[in-house]
Amino acid sequence: MPKSVFAIWWDDRLGPSLGRSYPPIELSEEEVLNIFMSHGLNSKTSIGYTRISDGLVISYIHKPNCIAVLLDDDDDLEIIERNLMRLVPHIDLASDNWDAEIKQAFDTLNDLIKETTGTNLLTHSDVKEFIRALKSGHIRVIVPEQVLKGVIHYAEAEPYFGNNPDEVVRVLKDLEREKVLVAKTYGRKIECRQCGSDSIRIELRCPKCGSDDIHSIYTVFCPKCSNQFQTVLIDGLTEVRCQKCQEAVKVADLAATNVELLCNSCGMAFEEPRIVLICSVCNHTFSALDLLAGTSVAYHPSDKYQGSAP
Repeated sequence: MPKSVFAIWWDDRLGPSLGRSYPPIELSEEEVLNIFMSHGLNSKTSIGYTRISDGLVISYIHKPNCIAVLLDDDDDLEIIERNLMRLVPHIDLASDNWDAEIKQAFDTLNDLIKETTGTNLLTHSDVKEFIRALKSGHIRVIVPEQVLKGVIHYAEAEPYFGNNPDEVVRVLKDLEREKVLVAKTYGRKIECRQCGSDSIRIELRCPKCGSDDIHSIYTVFCPKCSNQFQTVLIDGLTEVRCQKCQEAVKVADLAATNVELLCNSCGMAFEEPRIVLICSVCNHTFSALDLLAGTSVAYHPSDKYQGSAP
């Protein structure tokens, strides 16, 4: 169970300050600033992670306010993050009674955690209907759609869990944790319209000089010491050393919170590279509409819930 839910308020003259909390906690000005700044200079990252003296904080920013959760040592980070996103619509950010509002937020968060984990999750009517569809073989795999539009839909799951794409993803992740589903990588295939080849080369280039001599500097969250540090992640790298605790961490276990790109030719730093897709056979350059968004995740029934063959 989380230790506390609290709000951080922003004032254009005074900056961030601790608002109401429940149960009540005390934070230093430095801790408040670090939590607020975990979302980046322009608050572009909706979810932030911060280690303070009392423990790990997960926060969600909705300008100009920030809603944060102080975790207990036994709390599961991913479960808290998913349910923090579920909690936000329940909070009246313009409330005139923040004492009552933040207490209700704390109680609602704990109710959401109970409802979306363990036995409680598996007894929901929509989940039970979904599991029956898995066992009957009606659903064999839940694959993503509309990847290139930036919003992932899981059409097979929406009849059971509604048409809110973000919430459907959260429920699927809940079911994955309960071992009802197994996540597997799922990619989108692109074919060259000029020669028909599906062999595509992706190049990242500097938007200023067009050079492809660039590298990425990631801000990542260390699962061992709960601190953030910056590192360069090159292809084939499987492990890095945390700059804070000096422990070796697998790249697969890192959560990236921000990325900055740097051009080695002109020295320009930028957030969005020029992305170019090129056919490996005929060297045809694809348009931006053909941009490959990357590998997605498809969900398969676990062996226990695998449907029988027709």
